[in-house]
Amino acid sequence: MQALPASRNTKPKLKAMPLMQVIKEPGHRKIAAKTINSHIQMFKMFFDWAERHGHSPHTLFEGMKVKKDKASESERKPFTPDQARLIYTELTENPSGLVRKDSHKWGMLLGMFTGARLNEICQLDIADVHRDGDTWFLNITDEGDDNKSIKSKAGRRKVPLHSELIRLGFLDFVDCRRNGTRLFPDYSYSANGGYGRNLGRWCNESFLPKLGIKQPGLVFHSLRHTVVTRLSQADVPEPVVQCIVGHARSGVTQEVYNREGYTLAQLKGAIDRFAIGQAN
Repeated sequence: MQALPASRNTKPKLKAMPLMQVIKEPGHRKIAAKTINSHIQMFKMFFDWAERHGHSPHTLFEGMKVKKDKASESERKPFTPDQARLIYTELTENPSGLVRKDSHKWGMLLGMFTGARLNEICQLDIADVHRDGDTWFLNITDEGDDNKSIKSKAGRRKVPLHSELIRLGFLDFVDCRRNGTRLFPDYSYSANGGYGRNLGRWCNESFLPKLGIKQPGLVFHSLRHTVVTRLSQADVPEPVVQCIVGHARSGVTQEVYNREGYTLAQLKGAIDRFAIGQAN
C-alpha cells in the first residue's frame, strides 16, 4: 500500500495498469500514511466482527499502523479569514482586474462555498445543477461524460448551494450556459489532471501569487480545507461535514443505522453556516 500512487483511480493510465506494474511507475506521489491507516482500520473492524462471531480465532491488524508522514511546509492548509476575504473580494468585485473569465470566477467560488474537489467542479454539466423544492444543489456524479470521475463512492453526493452563491448570481450564470452541455466548456480534459488542470494552474500559478498570498501549502485545494475547518468550528457535526465534502462516514451509527445519510434541508442548513472571514 505504501508503494501505491495517490489517487490511482482518477488517473486513467494508472487505473488500467496491473497492480505490480503501477507500484513501479515513477513520478507519482504515494498514498499518505493517514490514508493507509484508514484502510488498516477498516480491515481491523472486519476482523473484530469475525472474531466476535466465531469466524476467526483471533483479531488481525490489532495495533497495526504506519508511521505518519512528517508535516512539511507544502502540506495543504486552510486560508486564514483575512486571506479568504481577500479572495472573495477579488472574485466578486475584481478590483485588481485579475479575474478575466467567468469560469475562473465561478469555479473558484464553487470551491470556496462547497468544498468540492477541483475536478468535481470543472467537470460539472449544466444538468448537474438541480432543484428539489426550494433547495438548489450540485449533483456531483461520474454519470454523463465518459471522462467524468469521482474519487470514491462517498464522492457521489448532492451538495446544496450556499445562499451566498445564489445571491451572487450563480443561477443566472447557469442559465446563460443552457445552450451547451458542460457548465465550464473552456476547461478541457487532460489524462493527468482531468478537467481541473487549467483552473488549478490559474489559481496556483497566477491568481494567488498576484494577490500576494501564495505560500507553501496554499493552493486551490485549500478552499476545501477551509470549508471543512470553518464548518467544524461552527459546530457542524463531523458526519454532516463528511456528507458535504464527499468523505466516507465511518462507525456503526453512520454505516449501519444511518445509511440514508442526511436530508438536503439538513445539509443546506449546515453549509449556510460557512461564512467568509469566519474567525478561528
